[in-house]
Amino acid sequence: MAIERLERVMWRLRKEYPNTNQVTNSALRRAIDMECGTDIRTYKSNRKALIRIGFIKHKNKSKVYITNKDLGG
Repeated sequence: MAIERLERVMWRLRKEYPNTNQVTNSALRRAIDMECGTDIRTYKSNRKALIRIGFIKHKNKSKVYITNKDLGG
């Protein structure tokens, strides 16, 4: 899993939802499926990686918050 893939996932989320910082888990799943693969382990590991590097945070049970950390550097 390369950082470029995670950046493309974030790019895809921003492209589909341009005016919001909150997206649903299903939208995140769709973006990861398109960029990285459709296996459940792929989704889980990429979601954990996005949280670990600070690109997203948990909002509640069904949504995540985009932190804009990927835009800065």
